[in-house]
Amino acid sequence: MKTLRAIKSVSLSETRWLAYATAGVASAFGLSSRAEAEIHYSGDVSIKLTGNARARLPLSNGASLVFENIDPGSTFWQDFDFLMKGVISGSARGYFHTGSFGRNFLSNLPSRVNVSAGEFLPVTGNPSFGVLISDWSDGAFSPIGGWPRGFVGFRFNTGNGAQYGWARIQTQDVIINHNHHIRDLIKDYAWGDVGDRIRTGQKSSAGNMVDTVTESGSVGLLALGAAGLVAWRKRREQATQ
Repeated sequence: MKTLRAIKSVSLSETRWLAYATAGVASAFGLSSRAEAEIHYSGDVSIKLTGNARARLPLSNGASLVFENIDPGSTFWQDFDFLMKGVISGSARGYFHTGSFGRNFLSNLPSRVNVSAGEFLPVTGNPSFGVLISDWSDGAFSPIGGWPRGFVGFRFNTGNGAQYGWARIQTQDVIINHNHHIRDLIKDYAWGDVGDRIRTGQKSSAGNMVDTVTESGSVGLLALGAAGLVAWRKRREQATQ
């Protein structure tokens, strides 16, 4: 059994994000209500975790993401885990790992993938938490051979329905006194409103306009001006391919 030190906590105060600028105009022209959904983006938070440390990042309605670095001081007793707090249900993209005591290992997602399209496993607490790195060398975010970086895709429900989001993280291996030590960086994160689709790395609702507008909204898209015209042309091109 691992003996863990007390874990210090790093918190981030919650901020407000700008609403989707064209939601009112879209509604006036009869576009899908999903076009009014909002992507909440954290900005560059760049939270660093070393040793035994925890970062708690706020979401909607009291929910939060929790990243936990565990480092008792020797190479092969280190973990980097992901949990969700303040939710009715919370899960993340990943797979069940039969080794390492049968735990939920999380996937290292590339940029621009649909977060909702994949397998989700619970990450709401012990024993259901998401493993980013196990025993220093195992897991999709293990820093072996470089500085892995990628996205964690997550889903949560605070009582109003499923919401999806992503967090961008990086890990690094540092050698001190002949022991390897994990260094983590939570770069930024974002999540959508209930019913909204979001891709890894997506920071605004405007970037998802083509995906959320229904076919009946074509005229409304044109009425939005240059941005709507670009979206309309893109949809026409996709439809003819």
